[in-house]
Amino acid sequence: MKKHILTVLLLSMVLFGKAQESFPQYPSPLDIPLYLSATFGELRNNSFHAGLDIKTQGVEGKKVYAVADGYVSRIGVSPFGYGNVVYITHNDGYTSVYAHLQKFNKAIAKYVKDYQYRNKTFTSTIYPSKDTFPIKAGDFIGLTGNSGGSGGPHLHFEIRHTASEKPLNPLYFGFNIADDVRPNIKGISVYPTDEESTVEGKDTPSYFSIEGKKTNYVLKDKEYVYANGNVAFGVNTDDQVGTSPNKNGPFAYELYLDDELCFKFACDSFSYSEPKYINSLIDYKRYKEKGNRYVRTEVDPFNKLSMYDMKKGVAHVEEGDTVKVCFKISDFVGNTSLASFTLVGTAPVVVEKEPLSRSQYFVKADGSLNNRIEIDNFQVVTEKGTLFKDTWMKTGATDPKGSCSRCYRFGEYTQAVFKLIKVRIKPDEKWANNKKLYVAYIDGNGKVSSLGGKMAADGFFETSTRNLGEYVLKIDSIAPVIKVLNFKENDTITSSNTLKCKITDDMTGIDNYNLYANDNWILGQYDAKNDLLYYEVDSHMKAGKNAVKIVVKDGVGNKTTKTINVYKK
Repeated sequence: MKKHILTVLLLSMVLFGKAQESFPQYPSPLDIPLYLSATFGELRNNSFHAGLDIKTQGVEGKKVYAVADGYVSRIGVSPFGYGNVVYITHNDGYTSVYAHLQKFNKAIAKYVKDYQYRNKTFTSTIYPSKDTFPIKAGDFIGLTGNSGGSGGPHLHFEIRHTASEKPLNPLYFGFNIADDVRPNIKGISVYPTDEESTVEGKDTPSYFSIEGKKTNYVLKDKEYVYANGNVAFGVNTDDQVGTSPNKNGPFAYELYLDDELCFKFACDSFSYSEPKYINSLIDYKRYKEKGNRYVRTEVDPFNKLSMYDMKKGVAHVEEGDTVKVCFKISDFVGNTSLASFTLVGTAPVVVEKEPLSRSQYFVKADGSLNNRIEIDNFQVVTEKGTLFKDTWMKTGATDPKGSCSRCYRFGEYTQAVFKLIKVRIKPDEKWANNKKLYVAYIDGNGKVSSLGGKMAADGFFETSTRNLGEYVLKIDSIAPVIKVLNFKENDTITSSNTLKCKITDDMTGIDNYNLYANDNWILGQYDAKNDLLYYEVDSHMKAGKNAVKIVVKDGVGNKTTKTINVYKK
């Protein structure tokens, strides 16, 4: 054990600059071999992955154990996110998190169920006192599952600083996972960073295929990249942890210019106020259009992400200059891959630019210019720090059929923001008092989704969103659909039964759901990703005849009720 601890600390000190902190070494939370399907800091949709996803052999029901002494400080139940989750505060300054559980242990399960019935709610966030559930290392706390937003059976495992609640890379805490596989580099990009700069004679980004072995990649069929002015770089990469075939995220991204380290991003720790900065870290436009993520070396002025260790990722080249460019990508244990090319400076290139229209607004990220835009019966408000940098925003209005307002544009779906923007639309007069209004969002591919919203006192219907693009007011007059799956009128059931139904809504979504037996609330559990509402028959349903009532509401209050009589033995 001492040798293993020393190895971890040396890796931290030499490779990744973590000399300021040593970490306790924990046992595995599972009693099966550890294989990962996701790593810490992995790039996700609008967020960084905050822990390790540990594979559970493709099934649910593996026992989960506490990694250290402490007490259960928080319990969560949700149809989204972490699903069934337990937080254990330890005596060493850290908190461990066990998410997507199938079931809690018996004591925690009873405590949670009592809370749910007392408060008549499925979704729950509970903070037990220190003395409610004292924990010793190795105590059984539940079974692995697939609850919440999970995409398959696994254990999501986190470790956080208790005081700051910042998640840390759990691999610092001694989990022994063999890994001799180098990261895989899939593509390189080069970006002009201002209006005068060009790459390959254009004022738009250039993307390059690469070839070679994982030890040293080069550009495919190309030796040089030609540029003028200030340019930044990007890299598209993934990593495989040992024998697990999953495509995970690497640990560190480094950029060297003429052999000098100029940019570094390392997945060691972040705050829960930071995940949306991922959309500034990556080439967001490329991601939205093509689905792949390039980590950019240009750091936007309002990107405050703490995982940057060095931020000098922009090079300046003039005619005759050459710069040797090298990306070094590392996993946690120090396996590395390199991708290199030469940047060559050219004479300035004049690129004819599309003229700006009167409908475009220059919005300053510090909130000092055009932070409030009004067009016709449309208003949009961006506070300081909403944008990552000063940005031109395209606006406009059209008159679609079958809507309750004009359709207004603010920006493009390929543009990212950090904070919520406020969108306000005044409905056409004939719809002003309709209670079923909602803001519909239309992305660049024509997909329509609901942003909800509410009527303000001044007659504007308003909502908040991070989605840029087109907005229009619509009416949702269609109630949710309830489809009973495994019971019918006058069925006889027992305490071993689970009553299931499917609930769906194709406009404003499921907002509220309740089950009743003879008008007494019973615990309906909601599996949102499978549209499943179910009740595990318990003592709250009495023997004899029971009128089981299912009540479901959507986002604007449309309600569907279905009642079925069953007999309980």
